[in-house]
Amino acid sequence: MTLVLLATLFLSLQNNLVKLAQAPIPIPVLGGMQAGGYVTPDLHNPFQVPLLVLLVRITFLLPLLWVLLPSLRPGGWQEARQVMMGNDHVLKLRIVAAGVFLFLSQTLNYFAISKLGPATAVTLFFIYPTITTLLAWWCFGERPAWKQWVAIGLIYLGCAWLAFKIPVEALGTDLPKALAAFSTADPLGSFAAIGAGAMFALEGIIAQACFRKINPATFTSLVFTVEWLVLSGFALFVIHISLNVGLLVIGLLLCLATLTGYLFNNFGIREIGAAATAIIGASGPAVTAILGVLILSDGLKAQQWAAIGLVTVGVVLMNLARVPSKLSQT
Repeated sequence: MTLVLLATLFLSLQNNLVKLAQAPIPIPVLGGMQAGGYVTPDLHNPFQVPLLVLLVRITFLLPLLWVLLPSLRPGGWQEARQVMMGNDHVLKLRIVAAGVFLFLSQTLNYFAISKLGPATAVTLFFIYPTITTLLAWWCFGERPAWKQWVAIGLIYLGCAWLAFKIPVEALGTDLPKALAAFSTADPLGSFAAIGAGAMFALEGIIAQACFRKINPATFTSLVFTVEWLVLSGFALFVIHISLNVGLLVIGLLLCLATLTGYLFNNFGIREIGAAATAIIGASGPAVTAILGVLILSDGLKAQQWAAIGLVTVGVVLMNLARVPSKLSQT
């Protein structure tokens, strides 16, 4: 269990580092020192900074993934070569599609974090399990159980509460006043976070289909390679910001946080099983919010904490309902 908790901690730390990397001016870190201000936002091209941060992170991450692949999947290099040189064109198309969806998901997520902050953006991003469940019903005939419908309702309620900043006092008034109280602070950021979750769900559905033919570790390395190629193509036309030492350091820290979280999560699955790992991983929004307060001095209102808690409970229930048999085995 310790490994999965550490995985959640590092992946949540990554979300806060994304905010720090995109901060236009230095911000307080750990209550004292200042960090950030490595990039200047472009109002005419708001995706330029998220794309640059993502490109730096993946450029560090990709070689490490391929170096570690034989340890995670013996024969992984040979398997990847067989996929690329083989005649299964459907599998190749699925891998390319997964890489494109992952690129869209992470780009939108980074943009959302820059607009909303890590706690709100990541919580809205966690709408993805509901979309995955509904897509699995449509694609594979896996009809959701009633517990999953309850979980879906809780997640949607929490996301709506968070995105529209519904004041608690408005819930006790009549409907017109409650509707008038809806004040979306940044609709573009909210839509980006939800869109990131939707793209991630699509990538997950494709991955589920691909895992019948390819190991997850090999699939991940290939998908990140596709994402890096797409990002590099965009960089030629979209990114016009010069790199600096501060951004490279943050990019390296992002890479290490991502890789450490990924490795701990994989080893944790071997230790306690996928079911328990998924349930612990559901605490991601809450852990991201707590780290945001501790590291970046983010201020969250009571209603935001309540909404984050509601989404977290919904995701836990979703995972409990999805894998009851696996859970009993662990």
